[in-house]
Amino acid sequence: MVGCLLLKHLYNLGDETLEKAWIMNPYMQYFCGMVFFEHEFPCDPSNFVHFRKRIGEEGIEKIFAYSVRIHDTKMNTSNFVLSDTTVQENNTTFPTDTKLCKKVIDYCNKIAENEA
Repeated sequence: MVGCLLLKHLYNLGDETLEKAWIMNPYMQYFCGMVFFEHEFPCDPSNFVHFRKRIGEEGIEKIFAYSVRIHDTKMNTSNFVLSDTTVQENNTTFPTDTKLCKKVIDYCNKIAENEA
């Protein structure tokens, strides 16, 4: 609920629109602690109203203050950098690639020139 509340405020979404965005976005699901991709929202969107009433305005302020304190640049002394390499090009040539066909043709031409 806290992760969803943070996402709701970060992206300025309503309760129902958060549900739709959460279902389509695996990064939002991972942010909320899900290990596998889910096709259904974990709770009814009306539960946000009950959750906000239960923790109150003071509780919401504590959650946001804590999240800011965690990500404060002065407290972060780690030199660890996380990079996403899922879109990195792959150095694989498949038999159907035209560059492989051209390479074979060029090699055959080279052999023919040497034999002639």
